[in-house]
Amino acid sequence: MNLEKFIANRTAVWQQLEDALEHAEIASDELTHDEVQRMVELYRRTCSDLNLIRSYTANPELMGRLNLLAGRAYRFIYRAGHEKPVAPAFVRLVKSEIPAVFRRQRFVIAIAAFAFILGALTGAAAIAIDPSNGPRIIPPEFFTERPRDRVAKLEKAEERIDTMEKATTFGASLYTHNIQVTFLAFSLGALTIVGGLWLLFYNGVLLGAVAAMYIFDGVSLFFFAWVGPHGALELPSIIFGGAAGLLAGRALLMPGDLSRTASLRRALPAVWRIMLATAIALVFAGLIEGSFSQFTSNSIPYGLKIAIAILLFTGLMLYLFARRVDSVS
Repeated sequence: MNLEKFIANRTAVWQQLEDALEHAEIASDELTHDEVQRMVELYRRTCSDLNLIRSYTANPELMGRLNLLAGRAYRFIYRAGHEKPVAPAFVRLVKSEIPAVFRRQRFVIAIAAFAFILGALTGAAAIAIDPSNGPRIIPPEFFTERPRDRVAKLEKAEERIDTMEKATTFGASLYTHNIQVTFLAFSLGALTIVGGLWLLFYNGVLLGAVAAMYIFDGVSLFFFAWVGPHGALELPSIIFGGAAGLLAGRALLMPGDLSRTASLRRALPAVWRIMLATAIALVFAGLIEGSFSQFTSNSIPYGLKIAIAILLFTGLMLYLFARRVDSVS
């Protein structure tokens, strides 16, 4: 190894770590997640350089500099990990880090949303062209009777959810199922990319076909009031889970100049934050679907349910994608 050339090439990395440490020691409480991750990456590269240099030279000045630099970085990184209070870290995670990740990854999220929306338009078009396509597209367990007949039966019967216990039990089964579907979208995206996009498209086809059947059967108000409140959180969450899978799949299958391990390590912070936000939203969606969504117009006007659905969706989008002055950039 040409030691002089190696030192010349790597000095910039060591200097970046020194600069990052100086900044961190001045404002450790104000470091963003990306700044900490960058410091960890520089620390690991410096340690790797130190191990390599030990094999080729015993230069005390160079060895001393790198030992001191690696030691400073080690103490700061691991001290920060042990001393950082849990509650403020969680507040920062929810308030700043999760929305910042969604804004940074909005292109991948847009791709996932496009696959889902394209599927919904395809499903709706299939029903518009030939309503008899309904039984061919929609699984038999969901296609038991005409939408108009189902709505009439529900509105004449007593409310299915009339106790807190029923709402909790039904909601738990729903958000467990929704999390399974989302995790499948994530897994297929992470392992194949194409599989994740296909699953998003397929779920969109089902939604579009069902929506079109209710619209063409003259009960569109019921459909949007029935699906809207929980769908405002559930449907975006499925898209977000698929987007997280695409991020992981890109890191695993298209790492570029990095090793797969390094590529996955770089993508992991964004992936787990998206999945955490997705899981939380799905839990709330399940609770809403198991209770509020189940009420007919006998208990809650459909206009009110649709208005709440719009508020939930708008609030979610503003939280995740509206830039705030105090957020992580």
